Amino acid sequence: MKSFLAIYKLVLRHQLTRGRVILIGLAIALCGLLGFLFRNDGDTKSVTVGFVSVAGLGLIIPVISLLLGSGAMGDWHNDETLVYVWLRPVRRLVIGAGAIAAAITVAVPANLLPMIAAVTMAQQTGEGVLSGTIRATVLVTLAYTSVFTVLGIVVRKPLAFGLIYIFIWEFFVSRAADGAARLSINSYGASMLSRATDISLDFAGRAEWATNVVPITITVVATGLAALRLQRMEVA
Repeated sequence: MKSFLAIYKLVLRHQLTRGRVILIGLAIALCGLLGFLFRNDGDTKSVTVGFVSVAGLGLIIPVISLLLGSGAMGDWHNDETLVYVWLRPVRRLVIGAGAIAAAITVAVPANLLPMIAAVTMAQQTGEGVLSGTIRATVLVTLAYTSVFTVLGIVVRKPLAFGLIYIFIWEFFVSRAADGAARLSINSYGASMLSRATDISLDFAGRAEWATNVVPITITVVATGLAALRLQRMEVA
């Protein structure tokens, strides 16, 4: 536990750089502004839920998760300081779990604040909109952040590869067929949001059990993959 907390605190201290804080602040302001503008729409609830599903779960949340997750260990990997952590007599699973936990600790509120701002400013906190948004955001953030944390120690330019995944796979390929959609993290959040608000969403075809089990399973598997990668990689 001491080793886990040491890694957790070490990663946590480096998560919120000035650039990341500014980006998160801009996301909160923009979502709040758009939510305020949604008030004038004839069907504010549908517009707000659609925004959270497409722009939130599909773009804002994965991008913020990418920035925070990929940097958890990726920054060490890129500047070749990972060796100082890697050489410690600590189990690789503890290092991976500590890094992912720290990234998630920051990513969850960083993703929740823009979504809550949009829903609140749109005056749509009832009828399952706010509660569904919070649940979907948290679960999707767990999965995205853990996957992107692993990506940070697999490739040298995780931001580039992560953006390709978000824009190519999540926005285009996975929406082309139901089979591909099952491999999209976004679809599980959209399914939960659709069920909570009783609003039909095109990308929401996952079963109720899957919307809860799959994101958590992805997080657990990603933690194991992080440990395996740290065990087998060559660190300069």
